[in-house]
Amino acid sequence: MLVHYKEGSPFQTDRFICSGESFTWSPLFCYHGFRYIEITGLDSPDSAEVSGVFVHQAVEPLSGFGCSNKRLEKLFEIGRIATLSNLFYMPTDCPTREKLGWANDAQASAEQMLINYDTEKFFKKWLIDIYDAMREDGALPGIIPTGGWGYTWGNGPVSDGVLFELPHMLYLYTGDSRPLMDSRPYFKRYIDFIRSMEDAEGFFEYGLDDHAPPEKSNVPLKFICAAIFIKTLRIAELAETLAGNPGVYATDIERRAANFKRRYIENGRCTVNEQTAVAMMITHDLYDNLEPLKAQLMALVEDRDFHHNCGMVGLRHLYNALNICGLADYAYKIITAKGYPGYDDWLEGGATALWELWQGHTSHNHHMYSDFMAWIMKTLVGINIDPAKPGFEAVIIAPVFVEGLQSCAGYRDVPVGRISVRWERTADSVRLEIDLPDGVDAEYGGQKLEPGKHIYII
Repeated sequence: MLVHYKEGSPFQTDRFICSGESFTWSPLFCYHGFRYIEITGLDSPDSAEVSGVFVHQAVEPLSGFGCSNKRLEKLFEIGRIATLSNLFYMPTDCPTREKLGWANDAQASAEQMLINYDTEKFFKKWLIDIYDAMREDGALPGIIPTGGWGYTWGNGPVSDGVLFELPHMLYLYTGDSRPLMDSRPYFKRYIDFIRSMEDAEGFFEYGLDDHAPPEKSNVPLKFICAAIFIKTLRIAELAETLAGNPGVYATDIERRAANFKRRYIENGRCTVNEQTAVAMMITHDLYDNLEPLKAQLMALVEDRDFHHNCGMVGLRHLYNALNICGLADYAYKIITAKGYPGYDDWLEGGATALWELWQGHTSHNHHMYSDFMAWIMKTLVGINIDPAKPGFEAVIIAPVFVEGLQSCAGYRDVPVGRISVRWERTADSVRLEIDLPDGVDAEYGGQKLEPGKHIYII
């Protein structure tokens, strides 16, 4: 019996020599990503004699989601499949071709993984691998752990930012500040490394850009690097503040933000007229007036008939930027859009997990475009952490009743119980039901909520 990944190649191929006696067999110390298997040499094969076992790290699910849009439910489910099948001691890119710890994929997916699964210990372990992968000069590889490959391609802030993203997200979603504290010397080493590459104006070009877009990206790498580096500095400043050393990076952040706005804003609009650029500018608060940027982003989305034109960097920012602009309906339309490029196009193509590329070739099991799952939980279900009281000590309930969706329900398990939200449209109103456990400070519409069930007719 042979299990092939690529015809004619021994890669991911198991060979078993039958003894003539009955047996039960499964591979040990390895796993294979596959969708179909072919069995030959049996006169009358019985499908009941062969079963596939879905293996992955034993992380507990923490969330649930359902809604009136069955395609969106299906999309959320295949996002779960892509997530779980890429959890093997590190967040891998795919369970088939590479099985490597691509840092850019992980940075894009870390928030939704922490929202939807108990990945705290998993990420804390991988964070140590990230420390170990850092060279003395502060450089990080694009894949972690590495045998030496990835320091000259596949890295840069789009990937290396995971050093900052993981401890920050762990802090927000678990309340544990230790990963931020432990990362401080590595933050400094990496920041000094980046500073060594800057030009006279404080900009640099390094690593991946808006990777894997539906069309060629027209967003300058300098723009992407500058915006993400400001974000990393803000996280480093948060770590120093929690450690009792506020102000370590504050001046540098202020200077860089001012330089960024001088270079990329003209008459209130982003000079890079692309969805990715405008969304990054809005998400990272690199503007003085939101309204011109909101109008610019609306036009960029409408001109594409409510389809995205972003790679993995831009798409994660796009949903968030639209929320900031009060345009969650636009994000919903993009996520559920028919035709290319879009998630529904993948479903039409028979997707059972998220794909790597919008064009549909290469891997059909990647998690790097899974951030929509975080958007669903925060926006449609409406369960949000309060950054001032991390770890779900306090939550802000803020579901958005987007046009085109009749009902939505979801929950998030927290250390003291389960937070659940359900809403449904009636003829002329929306019925909202919120259920809270003891021990969670919660608010809805600016009002504090007591534990128990709350019903609103809106």
